[in-house]
Amino acid sequence: MKTIFKIIEIINIAALMFVLAGGYGLPFTGALQVLAAILFVLIFPKNKLIYIYFALVILFFSFWEGGFGWLFVIPICLIFFLTIIIYHQKAKLTTS
Repeated sequence: MKTIFKIIEIINIAALMFVLAGGYGLPFTGALQVLAAILFVLIFPKNKLIYIYFALVILFFSFWEGGFGWLFVIPICLIFFLTIIIYHQKAKLTTS
């Protein structure tokens, strides 16, 4: 489990690096973050925050029409939300 958790952290860091590429990096960031979230939910299926993350991802894709408008604030928030979820879970593991 520790190895998979480390993989999730590395995927998340790589996803954050794609943000530096601007609008072109966001699709890669999103794909890597969803991959990290899927791995996370397989390891920690009782974590309620990860289900909120998936609900927000589905909500975004439900309303997104393919353009780069104000709606793209949601994926940027999701990037940080998943990072907070991952590191919050890591803190819980290290204290227990």
